[in-house]
Amino acid sequence: MRCTVTAAFLFIFIAIASASDARAQTRAWPERVWIGVSGGVQPSSNDFDDAFETPLHAETERATIAYPVKTGAAIAASGGYRVWKGLTVGLGVTRYSRRSPATIGARLPHPFFDSQFREIEGTTSTRRSETAAHLLVGWMLPVTDRLRLIVTAGPSLVNVEQTLVTGVQFSEVYPYDTAEFTGATTKRASRSATGFNAGADVVWMFSRRFGAGGLVQFTRARARVSPGEGRTISVDAGGAQAAAGLRVIF
Repeated sequence: MRCTVTAAFLFIFIAIASASDARAQTRAWPERVWIGVSGGVQPSSNDFDDAFETPLHAETERATIAYPVKTGAAIAASGGYRVWKGLTVGLGVTRYSRRSPATIGARLPHPFFDSQFREIEGTTSTRRSETAAHLLVGWMLPVTDRLRLIVTAGPSLVNVEQTLVTGVQFSEVYPYDTAEFTGATTKRASRSATGFNAGADVVWMFSRRFGAGGLVQFTRARARVSPGEGRTISVDAGGAQAAAGLRVIF
């Protein structure tokens, strides 16, 4: 993840540096409105863990869960208006979703003997989805007659949806010295959180109105999702995104 974020910001820095060439500074951006639609990838690694305890056989069952949040498909749509010189204000929306298996471990008390535990382990399918709305304040720079650059940053509102494990299912038979994992009970939790975004969109105009763009954007927020019973889990949301698609400028 660190390498991905570093590469994203390096890309932005190079794009800004190239656009600050003296030729770019003297060239005016004639259009007012820009719209972009892109598809790409979010190389996320926002893995997190959880643990909870429940009463069992007059003792305590303890469960631990490792949730992977891996690379997944992302889509992005944005648009803005040039309000003064190169200054632009716009809005953007991104969507990321990925299904991954969570690893579950549980320590089960024996029904007959105190302090004699059985260990079980298994997996269950979980899904992470993130939908983010971004306020984009930026600068529009014409590098050449065909090559354009839009650099943006601003606050973001990120809605996180996460499948959470709420219970462990198992089977056991007499004399109950061992148990077997059979599944898990889950719930879909959702929570919104505020964060920030920064990105750069490099656009190559192949006609007067239409072009193709490559977008690199970084978003970060931290949300607290709840599996119930008053518990909350703090999870990181967002990350670097790389996408490409159609651009319309007029």
